[in-house]
Amino acid sequence: MDDFKFEIKRLSLDDGDGLLHFQISLSNGEAAATLDFYGYDNEFIEFGEQLRSFPQLIDSTVTYQMGEDSKQWAYYLLLEAFCYEANGSSALRVRVKNTFKEPYNCDCSFCIIMMPAELNRLGGGLSSWNPREDVEFVWPPVNFQLENN
Repeated sequence: MDDFKFEIKRLSLDDGDGLLHFQISLSNGEAAATLDFYGYDNEFIEFGEQLRSFPQLIDSTVTYQMGEDSKQWAYYLLLEAFCYEANGSSALRVRVKNTFKEPYNCDCSFCIIMMPAELNRLGGGLSSWNPREDVEFVWPPVNFQLENN
């Protein structure tokens, strides 16, 4: 397992509109990106549920997308799990972009190599995370060790 980081923090609760302020930080050990964005308390449940049973087929993908890759959006976040080998070897594609003016802009893309079982466990954690109760979601959890099969 590569040295990677997948963290989401709830920075603030909604002010009556139901939106929460999040910050996501992702790293594969060589590249890293952080993005602030707004979403709902159930923002990651569907993505997590889909990751729990990934992959169904060798060409399966599971995608989470926030915003769009266009100048009409302040930010864009894409997380996409996919198999890159016929044996099921998997990765999580990360794309983080904002459309801020230089020097504050960001456009970053990289992959985090993860075993399908690790993606399944990540999905379980995401689908059960309640950002109204727990300020931070960190994967892998502290003291987590993936079993060697």
